[in-house]
Amino acid sequence: MVTPSIAQISHAGWSNADAKRKHHFLRADRIFLATMVAISLILSGLSIHYSRLISVNHNQTVSESANNAPVSVRPQNHTNVSILNKNVDSKSDVTMGNSKKYEKDRVYCMIPFIWNKEIYDVIMKTWGRKCDVINFFSDSIVGGQLEGDKITPTEDGYKPYWEYPKYTFPDNVIFINMTRTWNDCEPAVDKKGKEMKKVCRHIWEKMWRSWVYVQEHHLNTAEWFCKVDYDTFFFPDNLKYFVRDQKNWDPYNEYHYFGHWMSHRKAGREPMIVGAAVCWSWKTLKDIADVYRNMPKGYNGGERGKCEDRAKATEEVTTSLCLKQHLNVDAEPARDEQEREYVLPSRFNNMLTWNRKEQGEWWFWKGKPQEVGQAEECCAHRPIGLHKYKLPSQIMQIHQQFYGSPDSEDYKRLTARPKRYVEKVRRAMGLDS
Repeated sequence: MVTPSIAQISHAGWSNADAKRKHHFLRADRIFLATMVAISLILSGLSIHYSRLISVNHNQTVSESANNAPVSVRPQNHTNVSILNKNVDSKSDVTMGNSKKYEKDRVYCMIPFIWNKEIYDVIMKTWGRKCDVINFFSDSIVGGQLEGDKITPTEDGYKPYWEYPKYTFPDNVIFINMTRTWNDCEPAVDKKGKEMKKVCRHIWEKMWRSWVYVQEHHLNTAEWFCKVDYDTFFFPDNLKYFVRDQKNWDPYNEYHYFGHWMSHRKAGREPMIVGAAVCWSWKTLKDIADVYRNMPKGYNGGERGKCEDRAKATEEVTTSLCLKQHLNVDAEPARDEQEREYVLPSRFNNMLTWNRKEQGEWWFWKGKPQEVGQAEECCAHRPIGLHKYKLPSQIMQIHQQFYGSPDSEDYKRLTARPKRYVEKVRRAMGLDS
């Protein structure tokens, strides 16, 4: 029997059976409608609850980020989050530096440079990934193509960063407004007699202003703060090994200013840390930034043994002087138990040939103990910094040699002496057995 529709029932008259059937259908319709209304109300309530939950979680996340993440406040008042490297996606990233053992030895990498996209990109692809926090500090004037210490003009000329389109520069590039700009030098002349633009880095002013900025905005994002030259290949994991496993230093309660120790200046002057990689404890940064903020500014004369802002001042010398005069902090050498250097101020293949006994005393050895390593025992097997690699191709080559496959062309190019050292480093870092 085919069940009649409600329309058919209404036109056919009603038998008792039909009436009962109609009553059954109408009741089912009411139940169905009531059920649908109830489901709709439940879904609506769940939707509102879920939206509120997302909003609360989002606000909590934003609040936690504001409290815990380093904030890079640009001069144009944009608030950006600095790069926090959490990526572990290759064998080269799975090293002791990512261990919970070092979670209270976070490393802040501060790179002072003149904006150069190629250099920025290669650092971020290689050693920069291993910094817990990394920021690049640049002069506010941008332009030209930088190669070493010379710069070639481009069609865009030189102009302040704020005249470039929005999002031209990555979030972790911070521009420092200085009283002396890099492009205010007298032109240089090349070997062919052609005039070319010379770079005046004014590195001391850039450094002290940058450290004041870091203290004001990023102090609680790390325990160890390192200024790393753009032409230094840096090993953050090995820095953590040095301060924790070898030294067991307390960054919050102890002053530390360390790297490659030198004492080749005038008699009576403080030993200093060479600029390739200079590291401080949290306590040192916190207090020295106050010194920088309040020191005399604008002196145009020559060096006079005073902690001050001065044109043409040498960064390394003035840093050591300020630390000693105001905080009584001495430069500390970063050497391993065999007195081998962690920070190499020259290319490692060159330093492996520096023989104190055969070549005699010269400025590099001045003031250093006789037991300091030399020749193939010059350099620690967990290096912190390798200096003088100015080109992007050189930085990438070093990365491939120390972290890449032994089958890579860059690794195969190593001659016998450098290869022996690279093999020792790779084994010490756990990359090769």
